[in-house]
Amino acid sequence: MASMLDMVTEARIAAGKQWDRARRAAFRPREATSPDALARVIESDIIPRLLMTHRDDSPLARAVAQPDAAIPNGYADLFAAATLTEEVGPLLARVESLMAGGVTVETIYLHLLAPAARRLGAWWDEDACDFVDVTMGLWRCQEIVHALSALIPGAAPVAGAERRALFAPAPGEQHGLGALIVEEFFRRDGWQTWSVPALDADELVALVAGRAFDIVGLTVSVERHVEPLQRSITALRQASRNPEIMVLVGGRVFTERPELAAEIGADGTAADGALAVALADRLLNQQAVLGVSKSTT
Repeated sequence: MASMLDMVTEARIAAGKQWDRARRAAFRPREATSPDALARVIESDIIPRLLMTHRDDSPLARAVAQPDAAIPNGYADLFAAATLTEEVGPLLARVESLMAGGVTVETIYLHLLAPAARRLGAWWDEDACDFVDVTMGLWRCQEIVHALSALIPGAAPVAGAERRALFAPAPGEQHGLGALIVEEFFRRDGWQTWSVPALDADELVALVAGRAFDIVGLTVSVERHVEPLQRSITALRQASRNPEIMVLVGGRVFTERPELAAEIGADGTAADGALAVALADRLLNQQAVLGVSKSTT
């Protein structure tokens, strides 16, 4: 049986002109690939197609409330390979098919898109894919997250008890899909969320100085970015408009070595978006209890 790396190579060869076109698209002038341009693609093409195809009584809509089906074994790797050659439309059709079969959006995030992104990163590490390969694959995964986010709204925040969270790749990181997926779990749980692309440490500090976030979530995939992150966390706490801000970290580096989170001064780490929401709720509830205790002494 061919290895997944062989499958990637075959997929790249089979793509032919489409692969060359994808590479050229990755290097278009900046204004052509700006966030506004990507937003227009999502707004004018992807979301309307989903909304017009699936009504409230459709299998896709019902899948949100159905018992959760599982992603087939090995499918995330196959999906990762597909992101290298297929456009967003066919990839969304794969996702829609899974959801029509009872797979919930949470499972799509946790057990399809996140593992596919990790696989793309591993292929990059193994020199099976170059930077453009990975960038195009992650861009397509990110478009799917945006489409699902628009299709399935989150819980409404509780008036007077809004919780605010900022998500970003750690300074030095190139890709933000992990942070985007985690943000989606918080948004669906009723948090007010903000996500930003890769920024340097000074830009992140400016953001937390300007708004009182309860949580800042930073994702790391490359180990060499862990040590500098300690200085960034210290700077975020010092500058934060909220003196009790919590900093959570995630990504494959912390999944493999969760003890690193405490070593660099973070408040915690979680292996996925669902666990990150539970951790944030627990930490903030503990913080509230301590605050009440201090005020009564």
